[in-house]
Amino acid sequence: MRDVLRSTARYFVLIRAATDIKNRARKIGIDNIKTLVEAGRSITAIYLEDSSPDKKMQKRREANALLEMGITPEELWAELIRQMPELEPIIKGKDEYIKSEMKKIEAFVKGE
Repeated sequence: MRDVLRSTARYFVLIRAATDIKNRARKIGIDNIKTLVEAGRSITAIYLEDSSPDKKMQKRREANALLEMGITPEELWAELIRQMPELEPIIKGKDEYIKSEMKKIEAFVKGE
């Protein structure tokens, strides 16, 4: 029973995080995201610049919860693409860009 609860909580946290990113991406706009990715501009940096210190602290706690539950960045990307398939053609083949974004997220979580 404990494994079922842990698995359900893990899935809920993953869905919630992906939904939050999806909502933010929709505010930015798909065309703008495409332009930013093609120009190599960090969407993560833009998102964090736009956040208040309180919001950043909340996002850091949420990201830590993901890590503590063993949710990988790859799982988060896969869930985001499942929820927002229109992103897939934009980031497909952009492995270095995605790695760079992951490093920025990791640095943010660590408070760097």
